[in-house]
Amino acid sequence: MVIGHSAGAYLAMLLAADPRYLSAHQLSPRDIKGVVPVSGFFWVEKPGVAPDRPAEIWGTNPKTWADASPAHYLRADLPPILLIDTDGDEDWRQQQNANLAAALRAAGDRDVATHKVLGRTHMSVWTDMSKGPSEETSSAILQFAARVLAVKPH
Repeated sequence: MVIGHSAGAYLAMLLAADPRYLSAHQLSPRDIKGVVPVSGFFWVEKPGVAPDRPAEIWGTNPKTWADASPAHYLRADLPPILLIDTDGDEDWRQQQNANLAAALRAAGDRDVATHKVLGRTHMSVWTDMSKGPSEETSSAILQFAARVLAVKPH
């Protein structure tokens, strides 16, 4: 499984979606059992990401931004995906999460789930996981992992 938060969520989704990264190591998306991007972004070229960040982060070439966007590599054979975001995430980030779920389904991906954590912020959705396995984000991830890895949850 691959799990990440914020930029880590972006990287987790990019790893699973863009075949260049796994094929460089003789791997494929089938080698990933599940992906859990937490409060991520998936279109680098959209507002909130490259157009609104300093040029030294993403550069200035919109073609490069699109090439670096996981959303441009969606297809039906991706691993199961659980998209988690919060009602406290920025509007653009919440929109990207909703749009990615729809785009994945439109690409034929049949194993896409979403989970909106209420009353959390972009950071607290991740930091509050330290409260243990019954914490909402932790619990959602553990249930997803148990399903995709076919193990019994504790």
